[in-house]
Amino acid sequence: MNKLSRWGLAGLAGATLGVGAAVYFGGAKPNLIGEVRADEPKTAAQTTTPAAKKGDHTMFGGTPDHNFVNLVATDISATFDKSEEDEKVSVLGKRIKWKQPLGSRAYGGPTIAGGKIFVGTNNENPRNKRDRGKPTDDDPNGPPIDKGVIMCFEEATGNFLWQFVNDKLESGQVNDWPREGICSTPTVEGNRVYFATNRCEIVCADVDGMANGNDGVTNEKHKEKTDADIIWSLDMIKDLKVFPHNMTASSPLIIGDLLLIVTANGVDENHINIPFPEAPSFLALNKNTGKVVWKSNLPGKAIMHGQWSNCSVGTIKGKPQAIFPGGDGWLYSLELETGKVLWKFDANPKDSKYELGGKGTRSDFIGSPVIHEDKVYIGTGQDPEHFEGIGHFYCIDASKQGDVSPDLVTDAAKDPPETKPNPNSAVVWHYGGEEKRPFAKRDYAYGRTMSTACIIDGVLYISELAGYLHCLDAKTGKKFWQFDTKSAIWGSPYYVDGKILLANEDGDVYFFKHEKEQTVLDEVAEGSAAGVAAEKKAGIDGKDSADAKKAGRDANDEAIKAMKDKVKAKFLLTKVEIGEAVRSTPVVANGQLYIMSEKTLFAVNPK
Repeated sequence: MNKLSRWGLAGLAGATLGVGAAVYFGGAKPNLIGEVRADEPKTAAQTTTPAAKKGDHTMFGGTPDHNFVNLVATDISATFDKSEEDEKVSVLGKRIKWKQPLGSRAYGGPTIAGGKIFVGTNNENPRNKRDRGKPTDDDPNGPPIDKGVIMCFEEATGNFLWQFVNDKLESGQVNDWPREGICSTPTVEGNRVYFATNRCEIVCADVDGMANGNDGVTNEKHKEKTDADIIWSLDMIKDLKVFPHNMTASSPLIIGDLLLIVTANGVDENHINIPFPEAPSFLALNKNTGKVVWKSNLPGKAIMHGQWSNCSVGTIKGKPQAIFPGGDGWLYSLELETGKVLWKFDANPKDSKYELGGKGTRSDFIGSPVIHEDKVYIGTGQDPEHFEGIGHFYCIDASKQGDVSPDLVTDAAKDPPETKPNPNSAVVWHYGGEEKRPFAKRDYAYGRTMSTACIIDGVLYISELAGYLHCLDAKTGKKFWQFDTKSAIWGSPYYVDGKILLANEDGDVYFFKHEKEQTVLDEVAEGSAAGVAAEKKAGIDGKDSADAKKAGRDANDEAIKAMKDKVKAKFLLTKVEIGEAVRSTPVVANGQLYIMSEKTLFAVNPK
C-alpha cells in the first residue's frame, strides 16, 4: 500500500481551555460575508468574479460543511455497458464523454467550476518538454522530472488548458514524498483557484492561467500560455516555520474573505521530534492578499505524526464555527473570526496509545469533519502506510463549550490513567471501538478511516480503509448494514440522485441504492447470534468443546453470508470496473459524472 502522502487570536494566551498553544491575530477585522469594506481596494477577483453555477463542485466536499451530498443533479444512471471479455463485468464503455491522462498518481480533486476542471497530480506524464530530463536510450524524449502539478481542463471537451508545475523540496521525502505530486484538492471562487502545493505553499492563481495575461505577481518561473498565473503565494516553511511531514495535503476553505487551512506541521524523519511545535497547525489568511489573519499552533508538542485533514465550517446555534482536526487526535472548534477555541474533543479513549507504525490504539484524523444539523461527525484514522486498526466514529453536539470529551482524566500518573465520565461531554453517539461479540471476525467494530461521511435523510454513510461501507442512523448511531468492497478505500461515499457512489483502490466504483427508511441487516449481529445458538445446541447435544466451537463458527459464517446476500440484493445497483486504482471521490457537476483514477480523469455521461 502506498504512503498517504502518495495519495486528500487576538492576544489569546496558551491557557485557553487548558491547552498550551500560542495564538496570533493580526491585521484588520476579517470580513466574513464577502463584501468589500470601504478601506480596502477592490481586487480583480472582486470586480469581475461571476457567481458559481448551481451545479458546480467548487471545493472538497462541495460545501463548507463537507457533507458529500449533491441535491442538485438528477437522472444519473447506474446502468453501464458490459465488458466484451466478461458480460458479468460493467465498464464505463460508451458512457465516457472524454478522458484525459494525468500523472501516475492523482489525489487532489476533481474540482469543477466556471467551465473548468482542476486536479492535483504529479509530473509522470509531462505536458511540457522542459519538464523532462535529458534524453536516454530508454527514453529518447527524456524521463519525467519529479514535480508537483495542478492541471486545468475545459469542462465541456476535456481539452488541456494550463498547468501549475512546482519543483520538489530539496529536503526530500520527510517533507515532500517522491512522485506524489500535489495532493490538495483545489478550491475555486470566481476567477481564482486556491490550493496547497507539495512545497507547503498556499497559492492563489488565476483560473485562466497565463492565457489572459500575467496578473498578480510577475516573477513566476514559467510564463508560457499554458502555465499558471500566480496572484499571490505564501511559503509556510519560510514564513511560518511549518515542518510538513511527508506531504502538505489539506484543501483551502474560503469563507467570506478568509481562507482556512490545516498546515501539515508534523514530526521529523525519526518520527519522534517535532522540529517546530510553535509553528501554526491551523491558519486563516486573507484570501485576497495571502496575509495572515490569525494562526494557532494547536496541538503544539502533542502532534503524533502529521496533519493531513481539512477544516470544515458551519453555523451552530447562530454562531459560525471552524472545526479543525488536530494531529493529537483532538477535534478543535475555533471561532471563525479570531481563532479562539470554543470547544475541544478527544476522539480516542484515554487509555489509548499511539505507537509508531500504527500498532497502537490512538489515532488522529485523515477524513474531514462533517457539520450537519448542529452536530459534527468524524472518524479517526492514520496514514494508510500504518494499515488497518481500531477506529472510532463520533456524532458530537457542537453547541457546547470547553472540554467536551467523553471522559476526563483524574490521575494521569497511573497507567492506564484514571478517568471519570465528563459531565460536559458532547457525545451524542459513538460507533466503533472494541468488538466483543462472540464469533466476530475482527476485534473492533469499525476500523481506521480516511473517509468523510455523507448524511442524507437521517441516514449516514461512512467507509473505512479496510474497504467496508457502513450505513448508520445519523441521529442514534444504530447500525443498519455494512458492505465489503474487498479493497482499500481512500475516498468517501458520495450521495447523488438517490444513490451512494464509492470507489476503491481496485478500481471499482460502486453504486448503492439509498433508502430513507432503512432495514437493519447487521451481518455481525446475525452471525454472532447464530454462532452462539449453534454452539449452545451442540453442547446440549453432547459435542465436545472443540466440535461445539466449530458448529458455532460454521453457523456464524452461514448467517453472515446470508445477510451479505440480502444487503447486496437490496442495495447494490452496480459495480463498474475502471481498471485503474481510484483514491479519490467520484463527483457530479452540471449533470456530468467525474471519476478520477490515479492516472486518468474520466468525464462520464449521466446515461
